[in-house]
Amino acid sequence: MSTVVTGACGFVGCNLVEHLLAEGRAVVAIDRSEAWPADAEARFASLPGQLTFVPADVRDAVALDHAFAGAAASTPQGIDGVVHGAAITPGLEREARDADLIMQVNLLGTLRVLEAARDHGARRVMYLSSASVYGAAAYPGRPLEEGRDTPLPNTMYGIAKYAAERAALRARELWGLDVIVARVGAVFGPWERDTGVRDTFSGPMLATRALVRGERVQLPRAGPSDWVYARDVAAALVALLDAEALEHELYHVSGGGGWSLADWCRALDERLGQGRFRLDPDATATLPLTARDRAPLAIDRLRAHYLPRYGLEAAMDHYLAWLEARTPAWHASW
Repeated sequence: MSTVVTGACGFVGCNLVEHLLAEGRAVVAIDRSEAWPADAEARFASLPGQLTFVPADVRDAVALDHAFAGAAASTPQGIDGVVHGAAITPGLEREARDADLIMQVNLLGTLRVLEAARDHGARRVMYLSSASVYGAAAYPGRPLEEGRDTPLPNTMYGIAKYAAERAALRARELWGLDVIVARVGAVFGPWERDTGVRDTFSGPMLATRALVRGERVQLPRAGPSDWVYARDVAAALVALLDAEALEHELYHVSGGGGWSLADWCRALDERLGQGRFRLDPDATATLPLTARDRAPLAIDRLRAHYLPRYGLEAAMDHYLAWLEARTPAWHASW
């Protein structure tokens, strides 16, 4: 069977494609253009799975129909799963400038993907949502729970993501599609870079880049504590995609909390032996911080299918080794 991944050239998409190929699966990768990050094509070619790239804009129903038809015909069993991750992740400037485009891609594009999945017999469809849907409701003073906390999105991105969630679950009822929603926490790790449609970057990535380059990093507070390593995200998504039966239609995919941005900076600074990190309430932040830190996502539902493997130390070991193995072309784009 084949797995279709939209937004395949993006940050999470690359990690998911790599994971699927490493397991020897057939992957149909859909993106606007074949803009893989440096080193990715060589890495993917070394893996046992079969990768087919199809250029398509998720707003284009005809192009999607062609891509899904090819995926359905590529293996005798048809389309095993669809992971819809194509999205624009805007900063404030893009949000103010391109609200219509954000809605078209993030909401209407989701409807086009759902229609294509329905028309070509996909076994299961996973919509990749975001913790951003919680918006103004993201600060309950405890971990956020899927069945308890109602989103109150307050950005165009969050609004579009929540609307797309609801549309996906309504399609489940209307069309009999096996649709699930995965709300992903704050991801960092391999293949994170500027894709042209992603304006915000993770704190650990920015801190790592700065400290590796010998720059100083300072924070006035510990910062967010809901980080999840990209390798865990990919593995968790595949576990949910493969499960024979799922008790819920909505799952948080995150690390479950446990360490903060300051913890990462301090541990990395100690490893590098530079003494370039400073945590001081009077310090001016050199990394972007929101006015308040969102509560971590509870992952009790996820734990029935996948247990995150990368805590702070394991993630740092892997990330530093991964960065060291990258070519100059990657570091030039990082």
